[in-house]
Amino acid sequence: MTIPVPTVVTSDLSRPATPAAFAEAVMVSLRPVFGASRAVLSDRRCGRPGEMHFVNWPAWCQAHYCAEVRARDPIRGWLDGKASEDGVTRLSELLPAARRTGLSPEPLLADSGAGFVLIMALRGQNRIVGALSLVRDAGHGDFDERDRGLAMALLPLLEMAYHGVIASGAATVPLCAGNDPLYALTPREREVAALASAGHSNKSIARMLATSPWTIKNQMRAALQKAGVRNRTELSALWNARSGEPR
Repeated sequence: MTIPVPTVVTSDLSRPATPAAFAEAVMVSLRPVFGASRAVLSDRRCGRPGEMHFVNWPAWCQAHYCAEVRARDPIRGWLDGKASEDGVTRLSELLPAARRTGLSPEPLLADSGAGFVLIMALRGQNRIVGALSLVRDAGHGDFDERDRGLAMALLPLLEMAYHGVIASGAATVPLCAGNDPLYALTPREREVAALASAGHSNKSIARMLATSPWTIKNQMRAALQKAGVRNRTELSALWNARSGEPR
């Protein structure tokens, strides 16, 4: 049976500017479709877990996940194993083996009120470049086979939208510790730096990231200090040199 793709999804995923914006747009689009309350996007363009974008989670969850859970997350193991042929799975399918080895993320889920996770592997150029996890709160029931079929039907659209983010001049570039001064920037500061390097003003960046120009000004100041440059021109030159995408 062919599962129709809801039109709300196609309309809300038109060219997000950054991975974080993509994660937010996916959450807005797919919340009514899957009954999900939150989402996580893992940007894996380095060939390993890179930036993590948590949408609608308690503030402590992202730092706790990166410090305590990511190394033993069965989702990461599934993705590192090139995922399954269809690119869609549920955390409940991965947990039995994780429980046997004690490598389970369940305490994080329980402590945050989350209950069930549906994972979609986003592919590009024959490799996994991102992973999108939709999360339901505890007590709402696990994702079922219909949800899996719908996720599989949506994958080409989600991959197309995510590839647009990657191809965009404003897309963030994964950086590795030890070889780049921009590594010290936070994920949001990198987004601001990327958009500024693409020629956007503080007001324009604030509009794209749904925040205030004052907040962007402070984030830009922090990015300049951490990168060791004096102004936006020097930051843009450094960013473009590191990204390999001169403008």
